[in-house]
Amino acid sequence: MNQELSPETLAAQAMGDVDATSGALTPAIHPSTTYERSPDGTYRSGLVYTRADNPTYDHAEKLLATLEGGAASMLFASGSAAATAVFQSLLPGDHILVSRILYWGVRKWLAEFGIAWGLDVEFIDTTDLGAARTAIRPGRTRLVWVETPANPTWDITDLAAVAAIAHAADVRMVVDGTVATPVLTRPIEFGADLVVHSATKYLNGHGDVLAGAVVSARRDPFWERIRSWRRNAGCVLGPFEAWLLQRGMRTLFVRVRRSSESAFALARHFHGHPALTAVLYPGLPSHPGHEIAARQMTGGFGGMLSIRVAGGEKQAMAVAAAVRVFKRATSLGGVESLIEHRRSTEGPSSPVPEDLLRLSIGLEGPEDLIGDLDTALDTMARAGAAGTPAVLRDSAVSSPVASNLAAAVAAAIERSVAPFVIARGGAVRLVSVDDGVVTLKASGSPGAIVPATARIEALLRGAVPEVAEVRVVWPDAEPTRPAESDELAERVRRVLDDEVNPAIAAHRGRVTLVDVIAGRVSIRLDGGCQGCSLAEVTVRQGIESILRKRLPEVVAIVDVTDHEAGTEPFFAPGKR
Repeated sequence: MNQELSPETLAAQAMGDVDATSGALTPAIHPSTTYERSPDGTYRSGLVYTRADNPTYDHAEKLLATLEGGAASMLFASGSAAATAVFQSLLPGDHILVSRILYWGVRKWLAEFGIAWGLDVEFIDTTDLGAARTAIRPGRTRLVWVETPANPTWDITDLAAVAAIAHAADVRMVVDGTVATPVLTRPIEFGADLVVHSATKYLNGHGDVLAGAVVSARRDPFWERIRSWRRNAGCVLGPFEAWLLQRGMRTLFVRVRRSSESAFALARHFHGHPALTAVLYPGLPSHPGHEIAARQMTGGFGGMLSIRVAGGEKQAMAVAAAVRVFKRATSLGGVESLIEHRRSTEGPSSPVPEDLLRLSIGLEGPEDLIGDLDTALDTMARAGAAGTPAVLRDSAVSSPVASNLAAAVAAAIERSVAPFVIARGGAVRLVSVDDGVVTLKASGSPGAIVPATARIEALLRGAVPEVAEVRVVWPDAEPTRPAESDELAERVRRVLDDEVNPAIAAHRGRVTLVDVIAGRVSIRLDGGCQGCSLAEVTVRQGIESILRKRLPEVVAIVDVTDHEAGTEPFFAPGKR
């Protein structure tokens, strides 16, 4: 009978299941962590340990798989646990393509762990089908990760087109469906192999559960590998959280539709507002992805939108400070409407414009939300903070040479190289293009740049065939060539001062030589590098690589930093 009912009815009735023993309409909670064996040693229920399965998971997993049109689903302890389980089920050396604009937590994890563990991560603009097609490396690319609408600029990717490109090369496509939810988009219908959710957001919808989920189009070996990861890594949520999640999903359709209607009302009202340079919402005809969104989103365009405030970051922060109905908080998809300045939340590696405010529209009266934001914008204007409209943020790289080749190189850097390097914890700037030789100046974590130099050159040469060579230099320094007569310690110090420290100065950090004993170099990280979550990558994949290449006598690098003493790390490992 369930197969004859609409998804909305199935959600409202939690699949319509009734407890056979008690007749209870509300699913039960099973807090037990273990299950009894039969006398013959078998498990009559098929359940062994809650890290693998729990009956409380079944309702939410079965419902979500049905809503997505998938073969199976799995719950995880968080959206991040769900997302990273997919990446951790790949193998070292696997090449993956990832949406350039996506949830910052995924980008941060890939930079701090995925890349360092051996995944070959390439960030691309998945809205550019030509770029997606060109980026695939037959036989090496294993996965394309797409987020649409993409947080927080709400770019729209043509799912069917990207799926066709991926599948033609035997590549899996994974879609982060957190924002659209199965109410508005069912990615499996457009060819997705896996759908990932931060169930904390719309699926639960009440801001009181941390959870994630993965839905698969089929039960294949890769799906079983993800299941094995969840079981062995223990990244499961508790039974009570699973129960709260299925309870929240019973109102999913009414919540998503209401928030979508209100978000559309806000987008229409503020489109063209003199205090704003842009309203980013796929429901507006002016949005570059509107036609695709209208084709693959059914019943609305989502409850998320962003506004760009004239005057830049200071004015955007002033607007956020002036609201009274909106809540200033990090998250989305709940019953309360939230406002957030994303750039300051994501930190210095963020590609998000400084003037952008992200809005998550809840279930309040839309007239109250419109009035609140109108008042905040007026307050900012009356305070004289608005100034003149801000231009769109300059790209991270600009060409110093007024030539077609330089312009093409600059465009390629902005499109693929800069996002790739930024996500790793570094930055590059175009210095010159001379007779096909491209010179880039690098800064930030050497661990971001050194292992990536070959990939940077490949990206540029692939995008601009006229590029013959790519040279990466460090700020204000040429590579050190120490005299053989110098003591090893002095030569190490010169490499650190001439090459490493100019690079990590962008991270407000410095490396100090402590001592050199029998080729073992002890160093200390200070400033923004001290206590940084990328410190290990900086030392192991950057500083050590540079020193051992320049000085073959170096046999090991020992980090003796008191990392716990760091007060202002560039990539904070704590609550950031």
